[in-house]
Amino acid sequence: MRICRLSRHRPRRTTRSRTESETCTTNSVIEPPAPPGQSLVKILEADLISSAGSAAGLKSFIGFQIALIGRSNVGKSSLINALIRRKLARTSRAPGKTGLVNVYRVRVAITKSHVETVDLVDLPGYGYARGGVRRAEAFAELAEAYFTALATAGRADKSLQGDPPVLHLVDSRHPELDADRIAHTWLANHGLRVLTVGTKADVLPRAKWKRVARMIGDRTDGQVVLVSAKNGDGLQDLWKMILKVLDQRLRDSGQTARARSTHPGP
Repeated sequence: MRICRLSRHRPRRTTRSRTESETCTTNSVIEPPAPPGQSLVKILEADLISSAGSAAGLKSFIGFQIALIGRSNVGKSSLINALIRRKLARTSRAPGKTGLVNVYRVRVAITKSHVETVDLVDLPGYGYARGGVRRAEAFAELAEAYFTALATAGRADKSLQGDPPVLHLVDSRHPELDADRIAHTWLANHGLRVLTVGTKADVLPRAKWKRVARMIGDRTDGQVVLVSAKNGDGLQDLWKMILKVLDQRLRDSGQTARARSTHPGP
């Protein structure tokens, strides 16, 4: 299912530190109209609110966060841009170049009266890093520090309790890599609710989608959705999955959708 084309608007970029967190400028972009006959969530706002290159730079947690993790060059930044329908996350064809924890705050209008705020957290990729083994280990430690901080926040704040969700991105072209299986096991063993996303599905023939999704699901033992950041396939299904998890977290914590819709910004 073709969703929409990405906006060609190029947001103003700000200089970012690789060692400290920072608050970034607002990037409000008029969203392109949805294709006729399709019902999409409407992205009201999307901002890069912080970046951290060390555990000490991780900001405090406010509200609902969903992290994206996967191998280097699996397409995390491209997927974020596709989900929010604007080019906000920096992308690179060179693997292992993103070494920061980047947090994007997104205000989503599900209906005219129902607005939610979701933080999409882009974590450093595993498996490879420009700079060698030590750099790769530093990236892994930073990602682990994020999940540790998230668990600590959940113990202190009822609204953050429950199984924290994480989108585990797997390259659809390589659905049976041991690195992905090991990562999924690590995430599940740390009490995270893992939602598996097969990226770059546009390079696969449609006839192979079900088989590839089944192959990924057999190794990750969970729900799988195939997506393409390039042409928009699967993005609506992924948003539905994210919002379903959000709704369950709100119910578990005793919050209401209206309380979330008026949640203050950073």
